[in-house]
Amino acid sequence: MSNFNDSLKGLTGHQIDMILNDGTKLSGQLAEVSTDYLTVYSSENETLYYPISQIQSVIKNSKYVEALPISDNYLKGEKISDVLSQSLLSWVVINGSGKVSYSGVLSAVEEDHIVLTQGKDRVYLKHSSVLNVYDGSKKTTSNDSASSSNQSSNNGSASEKQESSTSKSSAQQKNQASKKSGKNKKQQPAFYFYELEGVNSSREKTSK
Repeated sequence: MSNFNDSLKGLTGHQIDMILNDGTKLSGQLAEVSTDYLTVYSSENETLYYPISQIQSVIKNSKYVEALPISDNYLKGEKISDVLSQSLLSWVVINGSGKVSYSGVLSAVEEDHIVLTQGKDRVYLKHSSVLNVYDGSKKTTSNDSASSSNQSSNNGSASEKQESSTSKSSAQQKNQASKKSGKNKKQQPAFYFYELEGVNSSREKTSK
């Protein structure tokens, strides 16, 4: 017979629904099953860590038959305390999906509680009260990608405009140079004509 953890390992990569002890229902992709917690990717591109002791039930979403690829970008450890230790001095959200949530800099991880710093305040939270943990420093949202894409697009447009402006300026300079050259060419025959006319006039006077 398999235990709860072993059964859940067969759902790795699948979309699941979870019911927590406080009645909260959550959905996401199961990334990993550890000794006393689950790693789940939420639909908001957040990596959440749920202590198994806080999970009432897990439901496999029948809409998604095949397991999906799993990103390796999450905190790893045997126990939830290992994840918390790796998040020290990072901005975290505790119980973000619950009725009462806490956020702040994780200042300490003690044997039976954690300490969050919120400005001038300190929050002492028992491990048994932690429904889920979210490390804000690990988030990569689609907005960031869109922003990066827009910035690249804007840079590309600016570069195109600059090239266009440069080519126009170069074309104008060539046109101006061409016009000057044309004027010089037109004036040159006239100069020689008047000069020759003066020479012929001098010859006529001499012959007379």
